[in-house]
Amino acid sequence: EMEEEDVASAKQENDGDYDAAEDINISSFEELRLTPSQIAGVQQAWAAFQACYPSLQAAAEALYIGIFESAPTLQSLFKTPKAIQSMRFVAELSLFIGLLERPKELKQQVESLAFRHLNLEVTVPRAMIFRDAIVDLIVGELGDLISSETRVAFMHLLGWVGGANIFVKATFGDRLQILGESWRKVNGLASKADAEAAARREAAKHKTEAAEDIEVNFSVEMLEFEKTMETELKLDIGKLANNMDVLEKNLEKKVDGVAEGRCSQLCANLRQGHKAISGSLTSAGSSIKKMGKGSGSKGRFFGKKDVATDQGGDADMESAEPETNMSISAGDNGNKSDAAFVPTTFTEMFTFNCQVMGFGIVGGWIKEVLDSFDAIVSNVTDAVRLQEECDLLALRIDKVAKGEVNLAQFKSCMLASLRSLLPKDWDNSYEVAWNWLWENVERLIAKYLGKTAAWHQSLVRLYDSIDDDLRYKLRAEIYERFFVSTPAGQEFFKQSDTRLHYIADRVFIMTTDLFANPWQMVDDISALGLRHVGYAVPTELFGAFVTACVEVIQTATADLSAIEAFRWALGLISKSLVRTITEGSTIVMKAVNANSKSMLERAIALAPRGKRMQWLLDVQVGTQRISPLFWAIDSGSLAAAQAILKDLLVIRADRERYYFGADDLFKQHQDIMSRLCREAPSLLAPMLDGLVWRSTRTENGQRRANYYVKNLLINEDGEPAEFLREICAIKDPKIMVHPVVVTVSDTLWNGIISRYFLLSRVWFIVSLAAIMLSQAVLPKIRALEAVWLVRCVIFACRCLNYGLTMNRLIAQNTLRSFRDFRRGKWKLKYGCIPVPKHLTNTAASGYFVLMVMLACMCAHEPMFYCFGADLEEENAWPTATCEGIFDIKRRYSVFGLFAMGTHWLLMVDLAAFSTGLSAFVLICAQVMSEIGRFLVALVFLLLTFASSISVLEHGYFEMRDIPNSCVALFSITVLLFEDDYRDLLYEPALLTAVLLFVLASSILLMNLLIAQLNNTYVFIYQDMVGFARLNRANIIVSVLAGFRKADYQKFIDSLGLDDPLEFNQGDVGISGGIQIFEPANKYAVLEDSVIRFGGSCSEDLEWPEDTLANAHKDPMAKVEALAKKVLRRVTKDSRAAKSGTRTASGGVSKDMSSASKDSEGVSGASGGLSGVSGISAGASMVSD
Repeated sequence: EMEEEDVASAKQENDGDYDAAEDINISSFEELRLTPSQIAGVQQAWAAFQACYPSLQAAAEALYIGIFESAPTLQSLFKTPKAIQSMRFVAELSLFIGLLERPKELKQQVESLAFRHLNLEVTVPRAMIFRDAIVDLIVGELGDLISSETRVAFMHLLGWVGGANIFVKATFGDRLQILGESWRKVNGLASKADAEAAARREAAKHKTEAAEDIEVNFSVEMLEFEKTMETELKLDIGKLANNMDVLEKNLEKKVDGVAEGRCSQLCANLRQGHKAISGSLTSAGSSIKKMGKGSGSKGRFFGKKDVATDQGGDADMESAEPETNMSISAGDNGNKSDAAFVPTTFTEMFTFNCQVMGFGIVGGWIKEVLDSFDAIVSNVTDAVRLQEECDLLALRIDKVAKGEVNLAQFKSCMLASLRSLLPKDWDNSYEVAWNWLWENVERLIAKYLGKTAAWHQSLVRLYDSIDDDLRYKLRAEIYERFFVSTPAGQEFFKQSDTRLHYIADRVFIMTTDLFANPWQMVDDISALGLRHVGYAVPTELFGAFVTACVEVIQTATADLSAIEAFRWALGLISKSLVRTITEGSTIVMKAVNANSKSMLERAIALAPRGKRMQWLLDVQVGTQRISPLFWAIDSGSLAAAQAILKDLLVIRADRERYYFGADDLFKQHQDIMSRLCREAPSLLAPMLDGLVWRSTRTENGQRRANYYVKNLLINEDGEPAEFLREICAIKDPKIMVHPVVVTVSDTLWNGIISRYFLLSRVWFIVSLAAIMLSQAVLPKIRALEAVWLVRCVIFACRCLNYGLTMNRLIAQNTLRSFRDFRRGKWKLKYGCIPVPKHLTNTAASGYFVLMVMLACMCAHEPMFYCFGADLEEENAWPTATCEGIFDIKRRYSVFGLFAMGTHWLLMVDLAAFSTGLSAFVLICAQVMSEIGRFLVALVFLLLTFASSISVLEHGYFEMRDIPNSCVALFSITVLLFEDDYRDLLYEPALLTAVLLFVLASSILLMNLLIAQLNNTYVFIYQDMVGFARLNRANIIVSVLAGFRKADYQKFIDSLGLDDPLEFNQGDVGISGGIQIFEPANKYAVLEDSVIRFGGSCSEDLEWPEDTLANAHKDPMAKVEALAKKVLRRVTKDSRAAKSGTRTASGGVSKDMSSASKDSEGVSGASGGLSGVSGISAGASMVSD
């Protein structure tokens, strides 16, 4: 209605003797031909209008404002920033006025304009508003300088342009449909709807052709074409035969007698290839003849003139013949030869035809067009996206082109490839549609082709000329203008000034980077846009921000080329960002940004059941992707993330198939467990719970349970998954006892790890046995000291320890230390000692100490020192008894002491075979910290009292100085002191000091230690199984690190993870899991976790919403929610009643009956309150 009012007002203001509505012709699109006087008047008036303003930008803004002030309802149609859109208005209008003397070119430009506006709803009233607004503005500025004839010419021109937009959109709908269907076919993406549409169109075409007469001229042309092709084929075959003969003779001349047999075989292969190629060329000629005998519509594009040229197609038929010849020949050749490659997609066929037609290997600017062609054809109905793709393509072509760019070459190869891939469907309508598409695309590309290089240089010169002070002022002015024009933008720019200046500086950098590396910038812009999806930034702000940036740059320079480059680059970036945000702002992402579980459930309920997982896991825009799940985790929307995980891991089923998102989740996000462990540990339990299904039925006291752990055992590369490594990294004993973690750990441990772990410890057990025999058993038996064979056994065992154990440890520690130092994984200890990271592990430190002790033992080995010494016959070497090695043997025994103890301590790892024993060992390790604190306190007391007693003058010999006092006091503490306290009766001061020490150490510290150990044990006991499993999981991870991929794959295959698991008897379900039987009383299962639906089984339908929403709700939750609602209502009524009672007591007269009712209401409210409280309590109890 507003548009009609605008049109009516525009009609009343027109001073003409004609009806303005009749100027909008939407029934045809003919060339516009004005008289010479009209053309001259329009061009002069337009030049005068521009001269009325100080700059072209000012004239453009005036035109832009004038249009939208006259028609406010049209502002929603334009999303491009004002600074860019206004210049486009002026540029397009100037172009049309300049082409008035060349009607054919003018028609092409207007058709291109209409092609870019196919996605807009252009109507007659809107076209009239635009026309009248522009004419009125020009007339208002020029006044009497513009004649009536010129005004009428302006009206004709603008009305003709508006009608052309409407006509093109109404007429070219069939062409767009043909483009979409044929493009999907040549890329193997044709749908059932496309096939039905093509069948209907084919039936209509045959019906029309049956009523037409066969054109004689076409038959004559076809016969001539066949004769020409036969002659050319014969000549080609003859040339080929001659070349083969020459090649064969040359080969025979160049080989000697030794290679004569190989030459004969090569010549035979050449002759065979000659026959095959000749047959292919002949069959190509036969195929062309058969095509000539077909229907007129299928072969009509071989003619010299096409009727489509009269309809705007302008197909180049002269080049169609050789293109078709070469493409068909290539296709037949591919079909005849079994070994040859047969192109089946457009890209493959284009590459083949590009070589056949003499354009060489696909590369350079042709490759850029080919890479962008899919996006161009797929978005032909989206004018903004099409313009964006063409602009980027022009930029990329300028970057890679080394010479003249002939876009007609791509057109020829494109049409030849399409004809080859669609031999049955191709007809005149296809020819017209694809020619029409390419002509419009070519005009869009040519608009900026060759300009971007100069623009880049101008922009670089501009930025180089701006110093730091001016750059700072420009950045500040951008935000001043932006906040003035768009105050709402301040809510999205709340960062500090330094951050805002960084953003503004990035704007300048991105414009130059777009010219320098458009390929990388496209990806960067897409990634930036997807990040803004998470920030929920309105796209309406981009236009105002771009306008502010352009206006500021205009004040900084008078270089029109630099201004135009900045405007064009920033506009292209803005369009890409807006498109990315628009395409990425799905309803799921909006729910994630709101961190609303209910919004997410409502949003995902609209998803088709076959694409539900994709909605939750992947939002793709261009080459960039964003995961709603990962964005929820990164942004802290854990409620939404938990809802996504829960929805993904719910098993849904219809009669035909099961739907379970575990495989999709791990396929899309292989690092999901790593992200959850590091960034959202609270989501681990819900994630793992979703991987378990338990049956509601029991059999013989056992319950069937399916654990879908395939993705936790193996990744897509066939290697061990990182699940256990990440779980161990968080060191949470509670998550270690989760059934899924237990299942994965036990499966690996019982399957392969325990065996390999034991085998890896065999050498250590042998080493321990050897050191026991050589150090603690055989040398201590006096009767065997003189037996030479026993001494040989001792020497052999010691050499075994040095040769195998010590050298093995040296090699391992050296390799790991070198690796850590190379990767920078080391820290300085005690200020100067570099310690590699692997030594921070307790076991690794133990092995390092053992290595050092064995090295010291080897350096002090007495048998080595006794070698070559003068020995008695009964004490022959090997022996450890010789002169001058007493001190060496003493040091050797000390090193042996530590080596033996370390050996035994390192054997504690074998406790991992028993979960209970491992838990006990871990508890002992945990309480050592309490014992350490006790020892520190005890040492402090010993030093305090020992130093005090040594000062005292007394005659007690056992406490004569500080060391002896410390020994005596410590002996008293541990009940090992042999003297009696009565010996101290004659030294009352000494006795008092000793009694005070006993009180502090034995009574206070010892009992405090017992209490601390008790509390620590109680605390750790709750998680001791978790700690034990954590220790076992660490061992599993360390063993898997050195496991061979083939062996691990063999183990995984033995588990049968690809076999479907039964839910119940005869109900075959989902693969990827392990089925076990658990005790029926271990877990309470009240309802089946598989949600089943009836009705249609189509994957395109949504799941029934009501059933889905109420599937997992606790029935008592509804009762509790209702009780709370009633409680709030009753409480509100009670407060209102009490307020009324207080007012009445203050002197306000009330009707007694009303007061009585209020009293009854209060009492009723109290009763209701107590009743509701009971209901709420009951509901809470049942819920708990």
